[in-house]
Amino acid sequence: MFTCSNHLVLPVIYLKFKAHDLLGYLPEVLVQHLEEIYSLNRDRNLQIIEQIKAITATLNQAGISPLFMKGTGNLVDGVYSDVGERIIGDIDFLVPEKDFLTAAELFEKEGYEICFPAYLPYDQMKHYPRLWKEDVIAEIEIHRLPVTLKYTTHFSADFVLNSKKSVAGFPGCYVLADDHKVILNFIHSQLSNSGHALGTVSLRDVYDNYCLSKLVDPQWIAEISPFERKYNAYSTIARKLLGIPILDKLSLTSKVFCWKHDQNLISPFFRIVNRIPWAIGVFIFIVIPMKLKEFINYKEARQIIIHKFGSKDWYTHKLKIYKKKITG
Repeated sequence: MFTCSNHLVLPVIYLKFKAHDLLGYLPEVLVQHLEEIYSLNRDRNLQIIEQIKAITATLNQAGISPLFMKGTGNLVDGVYSDVGERIIGDIDFLVPEKDFLTAAELFEKEGYEICFPAYLPYDQMKHYPRLWKEDVIAEIEIHRLPVTLKYTTHFSADFVLNSKKSVAGFPGCYVLADDHKVILNFIHSQLSNSGHALGTVSLRDVYDNYCLSKLVDPQWIAEISPFERKYNAYSTIARKLLGIPILDKLSLTSKVFCWKHDQNLISPFFRIVNRIPWAIGVFIFIVIPMKLKEFINYKEARQIIIHKFGSKDWYTHKLKIYKKKITG
């Protein structure tokens, strides 16, 4: 249960156990706990659906058509068998580049506020700083790019918008084409979040992949993916965990990935040693250059960075973050 909770899949575990009459084998207090989590998540997702409708209406009135991605896109598109089975964090949606700042202004006028300020020009970012509002259930992220810049050569905004899919019952609302949902799932899980480098997967992402495998042929996705070997390694784990059909041939890349995944589960020592070079690399090659760029180019960022470097609490907070990154 600890692993399922960490991977945000308790609602779907509850539903699968219930569907196969397995709840009777669990302690009653655990069943009640799972049922409550599922019920709360279902209620939250129903509220998220209403929020998506409101977001769509606001944008449509300004002539903007949002494309919902990740969990929210799957939710409104009926990918899941039950409204309550997927835990959703925030609402991600993509708008055309020309409408990016206009969309943000619309929601700020409605009372949404920036959660954490950023100091790069907003039109250079993957998405606008996350927005929240006190009387809505979920925060929102307005994207100008579907993925981080380094992967847009193969998965650009124009590429996905040109193949967008309308959603029955949600006029003016769009989602990714089914094959693009699979590719985004892979890029987000294995490339952007370093899953492939670390030999890790999120069970929530794998379950999404399982649901999507019923809509599109995973073998075909493997053949068109620009990161074929890494995609096949991810698919090998998906097959191992949930029986998703994919290639019978096991490449060296897949074998190494599966070995690292198994070692992460078996050995806490391996998990830590495996993550240390990655965490150091992220800090040296990503965090430091980004902060230097902000420090040099943006006065407001410079003042805040100086304040942080003089704060004991900031160092304590950062040490906790990196401890979590290293220990998993």
